[in-house]
Amino acid sequence: MYNETYFLEENTALQALQAGDTRSDSVVIVLHGLAVYKEVHITEITRLNSEGFFSIAFDAPHHGSREDGWLEVLRKLDRREQQQMMLSCVFQQAQEISVIVKHFKDLGKKVCVTGISMGAYTTFALLRAEHRPDLFAPFLGNPDFRAGRYSALSPSIPEISGPADHLDEVFPASLFMVNATKDHIVNALGSRNFYEKLRRIYKTKPNNLEYFEYTNSEHLMLPEDWFDAWDRFINRLKREKF
Repeated sequence: MYNETYFLEENTALQALQAGDTRSDSVVIVLHGLAVYKEVHITEITRLNSEGFFSIAFDAPHHGSREDGWLEVLRKLDRREQQQMMLSCVFQQAQEISVIVKHFKDLGKKVCVTGISMGAYTTFALLRAEHRPDLFAPFLGNPDFRAGRYSALSPSIPEISGPADHLDEVFPASLFMVNATKDHIVNALGSRNFYEKLRRIYKTKPNNLEYFEYTNSEHLMLPEDWFDAWDRFINRLKREKF
């Protein structure tokens, strides 16, 4: 495992934690959740590496190596304001990762993006990005960016609408989604409804769409459920020849 720096078109330098053979014909990009940092997923990156995958983890804006006091401001706000600030971070990172996706696709690599919690929101946001990965794998996220306790106070405009409001833009993206029924931080209902609506759209490509919901887990999933979800994800990567 080693560090690398990627330079975006806007001259922004992103520090990355990498594992695996850079000569691989595919890459798995791992995105962390709110108020943590890329190193929190060393276990998952190590597991991907042990299965033969080249993987990279990036810090979200204002997190980890990019910490700038943003999180301290966030903690002082009410939930509606926190949601709006989180979405601003999500959209910024989605733009950045879209550039990274293009970089690797230009090198001839297949690209998967997987995100956990806030990183899952970013993964969902990439469904509407200019450069989309070949496989989307959001864990514990919600494609409805207006969903939640204060949904009625969030205006329904494209800039803050997730893919749940733009189903026509999703198909035929390859999707692997994981949620937890008892999650009180990210309600599984958003992904569950998203999946049910997409099933009708994906009739010609049903294998592109998978959704797993763990009924006994909360946002911090039970270890056995978390391991099982990642086992299923790794099998999906292998099935799609990453």
